[in-house]
Amino acid sequence: MDIFLTGGTGTIGQHVLRRLVKAGHRVTALARSERTEVILRDEGVDVVRGDLCDPDAWVEAAVYCDTLVHAGASFDETMAPAEKKLAHALRRATNRREIPFNVVYTGGIWLYGPSPDAPVAETSSFRPLPAFAFMAETIRSLQAVRTVALSVIHPALVCSKVAGPVSDMQRLAEEGLPFATRASEDTIWPLVDAEDLADLYLRVVEEKRYRLSVVGCGVEGVAVGRLAALVAEKSGLTVRLKAQLPDAGVSPAADWRAGYARSQRFSHERATRLVGWRPQATSADDLVARILGDGDCVPRNTQFALAL
Repeated sequence: MDIFLTGGTGTIGQHVLRRLVKAGHRVTALARSERTEVILRDEGVDVVRGDLCDPDAWVEAAVYCDTLVHAGASFDETMAPAEKKLAHALRRATNRREIPFNVVYTGGIWLYGPSPDAPVAETSSFRPLPAFAFMAETIRSLQAVRTVALSVIHPALVCSKVAGPVSDMQRLAEEGLPFATRASEDTIWPLVDAEDLADLYLRVVEEKRYRLSVVGCGVEGVAVGRLAALVAEKSGLTVRLKAQLPDAGVSPAADWRAGYARSQRFSHERATRLVGWRPQATSADDLVARILGDGDCVPRNTQFALAL
């Protein structure tokens, strides 16, 4: 298929891009800058220059393809109005289509409420953080467009070798710095390996299911303290957690980092049942080992400490 991808150099998008290309699909990626364009072309994909904040400039190129995979996000004050513009742009660009245009949209687990003891039901109503309320509105807006066939993937906390809580804990420990977070050591985080998540995107793209909604979660949930201890054990480093306070003057509508304090559990059962997704890293131990690699270092001063 011909796939138009936003966010192709991001934590999620770069893995999705490579997975789509490996599967034989033709990818056209949105690039905001010359530097991003060079990176994307090096991956062997076509490029359209444009900005998430101005979807009218590139949406026609997107709807010319078979599917739009929207993995781009800024998480700043521009994101909410940009998403609203995208919904309107897609409505205008597809209004003459007889066959609905496929859109795979990236949501988020912080659209759902806390659930530390049992997996959240993916069919339950949204209870978004204030900073994610616009995303719930975007999903509802796109679902109402009769010429758009919307699928939504809600990624758990994404972990790769260069991004996410596992690699961040290791990197900061190597620098002798604490891992600052709004979570406590008892906060439950659901996690997913970036490569596993990319496979879910591929399956959803190829499935072309109307109004499909799934959570991309490999590790149902792990206490932050336990995760830090696993990183310390695997890396042989001293991993310290530090309580992080909200930034002064930041309104709840812009405070997306508050999500890290939300205890949640999710299952991959629905994604397995609907599209056959079977993540490889389904325990925190396996995920940490996969992210940090086997290595050949001898553990030294393996510790975990909570800095209050």
